[in-house]
Amino acid sequence: MESNVYRPDAGLYHLPYIGILNTEKIIIGLSNLHSRYGLISITQYLSAISNNYLFGNNGIVYAQALIANAVILNFSYQIYKYNNNNKYEFHFFFLLFCFVYFFYKMNRYSEYGNDAPAHFLLFFLISELILNAKKFNLNNFLNQLILSLFIIQIKLTLIFLVFFHLINIKNINIYSLVRNYKFIFLIIFFLMWISKNILVTGCMLYPIKVTCFDKLNWVKTSKVEIISNSAEAWTKGWSDQTGKILEDKEFLKNFNWIQSWSTKQLKHILNILMPYIIFISILTFFIAFNQNKKKIILNNYINFYFLIIICSCIFWFIKSPLYRYGYSFIISLFSFILSYYLTSFKISKNINKIISFILILGFTIIGLKNSIRIYSNKDAYNNYPWPKYYSMNELNREGTYKKHYLNTFKILTPNDEYCMYSKGVCSHYGITDGIQIRKKMGYLIIYENKI
Repeated sequence: MESNVYRPDAGLYHLPYIGILNTEKIIIGLSNLHSRYGLISITQYLSAISNNYLFGNNGIVYAQALIANAVILNFSYQIYKYNNNNKYEFHFFFLLFCFVYFFYKMNRYSEYGNDAPAHFLLFFLISELILNAKKFNLNNFLNQLILSLFIIQIKLTLIFLVFFHLINIKNINIYSLVRNYKFIFLIIFFLMWISKNILVTGCMLYPIKVTCFDKLNWVKTSKVEIISNSAEAWTKGWSDQTGKILEDKEFLKNFNWIQSWSTKQLKHILNILMPYIIFISILTFFIAFNQNKKKIILNNYINFYFLIIICSCIFWFIKSPLYRYGYSFIISLFSFILSYYLTSFKISKNINKIISFILILGFTIIGLKNSIRIYSNKDAYNNYPWPKYYSMNELNREGTYKKHYLNTFKILTPNDEYCMYSKGVCSHYGITDGIQIRKKMGYLIIYENKI
């Protein structure tokens, strides 16, 4: 309540896409109107579904909040149970260090774009993998696969998580697998997602050029490649260059981007991580203080997951080193390292009060920060006190739009700021030259003339 939406991405393409889903049938080639419409998350579909007779327009804000609350409560409850039973093992410490990060950095709705829900669920996935590492169970395995696919549908940059499941291949009975209804659901779920991607963008995984079908008239692979290079260069600090400005292709070669990336984005990452690292290091010291050492006996699965997390961090750094694209892997890496360390001690029940204090502190910080935000805002605004999804201004007034026509199809562009949530097809960038639209079998197809 009384929060902003994730800015500016929400106003630029998250919210407008929800508006399109609420007013139009699927528009083939929609990414030609606005390339970011090809990067849409499944959370936009959940938000659009939640806009119904029961919740109205305000339903569009539920999805991200529900995911965040579900994971925070799950971790809190598990920590409480472990602590109540004086049972301190690897999984407990992983939960604890993630929970610290939740109340430190993941406690504001305005930061819940397409990134935070995916990271929340990745933390939950790793937790479940650790919890079920002792014994293979086909139903648990399929649950984790479905969750993994859902995470990737939210944030494609987390795709490296699929390698978590490789260790279980040897345990799978093919006959039992193909007969399981969860496996059938997984296949249907996957094919529907791929089909949607192809219809909207002409690619199975947009904007990865090799997954595109150039014979489809609503995709130009040359344009997809430009978008892909531009997106990668942006995550590596292309806009922060000083001195000689390199084109994106040259910028991406031979780690030419390192200097530009380190001048701004590396400092940003360190500014976020250092307080967290200092706090969990102090917490680790207090837990380990005066405890007796013991021999570490960990399941090979946990060692394998640690290896995948390391590889995932390397993949993130090489491909898209923007902090918000990979912080769940980074935090998991630190959590694993310190969990390994604390598992080498025979932890006595005298840390019970420390853990209880951390739980109380976490919820107090989350509660106070949001309470202060609510009570310090004395000015009512349009649709008060719901999050401001109609406009970027303080009064949250519904935006005004110019009408453009592509053939006879109406496309809106905002008079100022961003499209935000509006009923109809809106593009912040207007209509690009060369864009065409036609209707076939009742469905609109937006395409660009190929040369």
